[in-house]
Amino acid sequence: MTNNKAIGLLLTLFLIGIHVANSKYEEPLFLDVDEDLSPMTSSRKLASTQYPNLRITPMYHMMNETDTPIEFISYIKNELVPPVVSFFTAALRVKYPLTSPLKLSSTTKTMCGAPVPKELYSGVTTDYVIFFDSTEDNEGSWVAESYSCYLSGTTKRPLIAKSVINRALFRPTNGNILLQEKNVYLLLHEMTHTFGFSGSLFKHFLDENGKTRTGHIKSGTLDGVDCVIIDVPPLTERLRTFFGCPSLEGAYMENSGSDATAGGHFERRQFVFEAMTSGLIYQQSYSQFTLAMLEGSGWYVPDYSMADPYWFGQGQGCAFLNQSCTSTGFDYDEFCTGSSRGCTVQGRSGGFCGSDTRTGGCRFVRPNIDYDCDNENAVDNARIPTAEVYGRGLGSRCFTGSLSAKSSVSSSTSFCFKHACSGSGPNTTLTVSIGKTNVTCKAPGAVKVSGYYGTINCPDPLTFCSTIGKVACPRGCMGRGTCVNGKCQCNAGAAGVDCGLIVN
Repeated sequence: MTNNKAIGLLLTLFLIGIHVANSKYEEPLFLDVDEDLSPMTSSRKLASTQYPNLRITPMYHMMNETDTPIEFISYIKNELVPPVVSFFTAALRVKYPLTSPLKLSSTTKTMCGAPVPKELYSGVTTDYVIFFDSTEDNEGSWVAESYSCYLSGTTKRPLIAKSVINRALFRPTNGNILLQEKNVYLLLHEMTHTFGFSGSLFKHFLDENGKTRTGHIKSGTLDGVDCVIIDVPPLTERLRTFFGCPSLEGAYMENSGSDATAGGHFERRQFVFEAMTSGLIYQQSYSQFTLAMLEGSGWYVPDYSMADPYWFGQGQGCAFLNQSCTSTGFDYDEFCTGSSRGCTVQGRSGGFCGSDTRTGGCRFVRPNIDYDCDNENAVDNARIPTAEVYGRGLGSRCFTGSLSAKSSVSSSTSFCFKHACSGSGPNTTLTVSIGKTNVTCKAPGAVKVSGYYGTINCPDPLTFCSTIGKVACPRGCMGRGTCVNGKCQCNAGAAGVDCGLIVN
């Protein structure tokens, strides 16, 4: 098994990484291309399934083998990019597909800061090209940066983009499935920037009639700090319903960090575990809100079944979004106090209460790989190793309590136990398996367990079973399998709980 400390170090690197789009680069250029513009000119609104899936072409010629180890290139090209491209191909339909090959003039010698590949002179049958490059910046704290190089001259949809990966902080997985998950989320994040989730591209968004959208980039404040609010109907409507805040103006964007970070990511204080916040990657979710932002661009029609489940702040109302964490009466389960080990809102691992530089001082249980229920090595840190379950795809989730097999004086900590949900509505029952002993939770509260000292904290069964305990296919099986009863049945050549692994 892989050394646990080594895994923790690698995942910590993702916590400090800043993912940027259009940071030090010039504005993208415009390219005349042939697009199907009928959605602009026809009064008939097409069904979502009538739009074609986005065709994506990755290219790797910028990864020079004299500068980049061949093993690194092989990992990016053969293990990381394919599942991510499959995800986006399945998740996004394009409203204005190209009707002829994407090509550059022979007089164009460079693009995205590198020579033009010959394929783009002859033409590529695609809707979007992304180039992958790498560098080794030992002084920087960034893991990857991505930006758009060319936009359509008519619809302004991104056509050609580049993603650069910093080898000083990024590591191929070498078979580590949890690190592969982090790498997949990193690339999902980066490519999403190039599709339109970027401070430099919001101004080009189209409305429902194919006209340049206006009035959707607003100014606001959060905790007394100025911020940008993006108000596009698909996103704003979903946010209002989700949070239970009908007056919400739109999505608050990050108001701290560099120019590359602020304004181009969801505000961490409000979207702690969403994949399109800046910097934190471990155990995030690629949610419906990111897909809604891309739909709001006017360029895509998403398949929302491809989104990860997400419930941070669900139904908590406007005060959850706007109140300072230090204000009187601010008391939400999503945030925490104290120093005991607890469970993350995602419910997959234990961790400790803390804040980061972008949560405005709000503290939440930060996931820790050493207590991750999906990490088989975390059993080494379990208080009751013979009763707890650790390992990818085994179905255990995080619970808190003071249970101990040896002592009646035990501090509260986190555990990884298997569970089962039954019933519905107010009759929902949660059964927690502590080794061979089952505990029935019918209401929240501390419950004693036969054969153990201390208690386990039963969560509210209805809340738990509709969120943490609800089985779901991660990211719709990445477009590489079929979701059956909440589990992925992977196509040939794909494996893993999300079909994100490559098998030969």
